[in-house]
Amino acid sequence: MIAGAKRRLYVLILAINPRSGRGYARKRAIAAERYFTSVGISVSLVEGNSLDNFRSKFVDELQHQSVSGVVAFGGDGFVHEILQHVVPREIPLGVIPCGTGNDFARGIGIHRLSLAEQLSLISSTDVRSIDLGRVDQTWFAAILSTGFDALVNERANTMRWPRGRMRYNIALIEKILSLATHQYQICLDGKPIEVDATLVTVANGPSYGGGMKVCPDANLNDGLFDVMVLGKVSRAELLKVFPKVYTGRHVGHPAVTFYRCQEVEIIGSGSSFADGEPISTLPLSASCVSNALKVWAG
Repeated sequence: MIAGAKRRLYVLILAINPRSGRGYARKRAIAAERYFTSVGISVSLVEGNSLDNFRSKFVDELQHQSVSGVVAFGGDGFVHEILQHVVPREIPLGVIPCGTGNDFARGIGIHRLSLAEQLSLISSTDVRSIDLGRVDQTWFAAILSTGFDALVNERANTMRWPRGRMRYNIALIEKILSLATHQYQICLDGKPIEVDATLVTVANGPSYGGGMKVCPDANLNDGLFDVMVLGKVSRAELLKVFPKVYTGRHVGHPAVTFYRCQEVEIIGSGSSFADGEPISTLPLSASCVSNALKVWAG
C-alpha cells in the first residue's frame, strides 16, 4: 500500500490514450483497475473517443476529484499531453507504456518491467522528482528538436499509413532525399554560437524515437539540458551516422557537437517538436526546470 493510503482516501486517475491502436491501452487500464481495487486504492478511468473529448473529460475529473496521482496508459505523445495538466497541479505521474517509442518510460527505468511490476511500483513505492523542459508554458519530458528531425516528424504526422515506427522510417527516407542544412544562432546560458546545422536537439532525457540515444549522457535529475548539434553532412554520411544513434556510437563523429546548459535559445526558421509533438516555431527559448514532476520510477 502507498505510504499514507491508510490515513486518507487514495484516488488514482487512469488516463487512457484514445488513439491507442486496437484498444491496447484500455486493456491494460482495465487490468490495472482490477489490481488497484484489490489493494484498496480507489481509481477512476478516463477515456474519450478523440483527444479533444478525452481532454475535456480529464480536466473535468481533475477539477472534481481529490486526485492523488495520474497513471497514463499511452506513449510519449500521450505523456506529453498529460504533463500539461498534472505539472501545474503538482500531481504525481505514473506511466504504463502503450506507445510506439515509450522513451519516457525508458528514461524513468520502467520500460522493461512487466505490467505486474509496473503496477506494484505505483502502489508501493514513493515518488521521486525529475526535471522537465519548458517552452513558454508548454512542458516536455524527453527531447526537443528542430531541423531535419522536425521535418521528419511533420511528414510522419500527415501520413495515415503505415502505422507505428515504419511511418517514421518512410518519412525519414523522404526527407533524406531533400536534405538541407539551416543556419541557427544558439544561445547556451546566454553564450551565443552560430552554426550551419542539419539538426539541433535539446535533450532532457537520453533517447527518443523508440530508443535512439541521441544524447546518451542526458540525465533527468541534473538540472541541465544536453544539446546536440549535427553539422553539415551529405546524404550518404547521414545514412551512415543515423543507425549509430540507436547505440550512442554517433558520439565522437566530427559533425556531432555536444553542449550542456540550463537555458537555450534557438534563433532561425522552421518548426520544432518535443516528445514527438509540435511545440513551437523558431525562434524559441527553452528552460530545464529542476524537480518539476514527481513520478513513480524504477
